Amino acid sequence: MKKFNITIEIMPIESVLDPQGEAVELIVKNNTDYKTENFRIGKRINFTISSTDKKECKKAVKKLCESFLVNEIIEKYSVTIKNEKN
Repeated sequence: MKKFNITIEIMPIESVLDPQGEAVELIVKNNTDYKTENFRIGKRINFTISSTDKKECKKAVKKLCESFLVNEIIEKYSVTIKNEKN
């Protein structure tokens, strides 16, 4: 079995309100040093998984995301898979 390092980045979809992002934006807007807008706050999950190959790894990670890690009604996600260095 090979080991793969997985990074999953999860963000709220654009049509969903993001109260954390709105709170950050409000605080930053009160500071005139910054010209920022459209803050969105998400999650990042890192872990290692053992699999026979990258194709099977992708299948397993997709199933994990859809079953446990991501609420696809209000979130979108992206996955990065890297071979673990020994």
